[in-house]
Amino acid sequence: MTHSGKHKGRMVVLETDTVITPFNEHPRLSIFTDQTIEAWQYDTASKNKLELIKASSPEHAAELLAECKPQQFGILILDRHFITPKLLKDFIRVSKKSESDFLRLSLTRNASVAYTEPLQTVDKNGDRIAHDIYFFKNSRSVLPAHTNNNWLSELRESATWIDVPKKELVRNIPLPTIGEQKSTTMRYPVTTSVVVSIEHWVHILWLNQLSFGIRWVDLVLRQRPIWALFKTFSALSFNIENIMNRLVARGSRCKIHPTAQISGSIIGHGATIGPNVTIRNSYICANAVIQDHAVILNSVVGEDALILENTFLVSSTCYPQSTVGNYKLQVSLIGRGAYVNAWAGFVDAKFLGFVNVSHKGELISTERSFLGSVVGHGAKVAAKVLIHPGREIPNETIIVMRPDEIVSVVPDNIEPNQPLVRHEGTLVPLGMEKS
Repeated sequence: MTHSGKHKGRMVVLETDTVITPFNEHPRLSIFTDQTIEAWQYDTASKNKLELIKASSPEHAAELLAECKPQQFGILILDRHFITPKLLKDFIRVSKKSESDFLRLSLTRNASVAYTEPLQTVDKNGDRIAHDIYFFKNSRSVLPAHTNNNWLSELRESATWIDVPKKELVRNIPLPTIGEQKSTTMRYPVTTSVVVSIEHWVHILWLNQLSFGIRWVDLVLRQRPIWALFKTFSALSFNIENIMNRLVARGSRCKIHPTAQISGSIIGHGATIGPNVTIRNSYICANAVIQDHAVILNSVVGEDALILENTFLVSSTCYPQSTVGNYKLQVSLIGRGAYVNAWAGFVDAKFLGFVNVSHKGELISTERSFLGSVVGHGAKVAAKVLIHPGREIPNETIIVMRPDEIVSVVPDNIEPNQPLVRHEGTLVPLGMEKS
């Protein structure tokens, strides 16, 4: 890391004891497309010319902030926070202009804020929510003379909320009408201004569902604007579908079959895309393999992951080294090295009310009627296993069908053309299973 004098300020990341189940790991190890949250925080700090330093305790955090040079400012953030470089940049900009010396990041609730809001630890005031992200204009800005376990609570009470402006495009996506529900739509936001306090597996899923907008807008507007213009004009059409067909970023050494249909997606280095594959609005990480006739929509496929033939993946996220062969897996999260069989059934909708999930020993509403489940690292879900919405499959768990659900014994005396049925794992003549 370069000398702190070359930085505009210091970003102190306060460690927490947050654990994400069923992975039993800290949020900093959670993935956002091809990065961990920890790596993303370092990149976000670097893009804003901030020196990132970790603090093991509130006392340590206060000391690090107090060490900022007179011309520098300080940022305090929790280690479970994901924040985009654009939002952090705007937070710093509006905070510098404020008359207050000590400010807390707040947002007016809109589609992108509401998308990930459930189960997050935030303070609310009408249509405003505030995260535990703070700005100190200098080392003397409202830093207490002493710190303790209640220091964060004291900061929450004393900091001035400052709304950070943000822009977004919202797509209204029709949702199926089920049970007693009326016709509804999901408001899907496209924006580069996102902050999420990752405290539950649903936050990992929802954050990656937003990755299309975050990654693509950053790629098109900041990293490759000339490339994006060339691709747009080369479509020779104002039709958005034709333009998105051209906006496909491919890494080096990719093997993409000419019959594959890819639109508005990012394909990582060394990825393999098989015949008749469809990929739309998705992020395929390095060395992932997508086999024949698979359909990937609005999803993230992790590094070295394997998506088997005819898999249908919608709004889901697969960790690195996972293997998925499901005929239709929707709004679900698959852990590192996990395996999901083609005939495993993940129920992803609730006819009445919202899907509840386990959080801190309680069942909490996700405020969503459509949600699948999470499969822990190294877990395996075999054929004919049916899982209700919002369930957590622990790490290394193996779930198989009951023995009587599969034909394991084929008798020697089977008569030709006689109808047979499965009974307690054995083939018997039709009608004999009742005796």
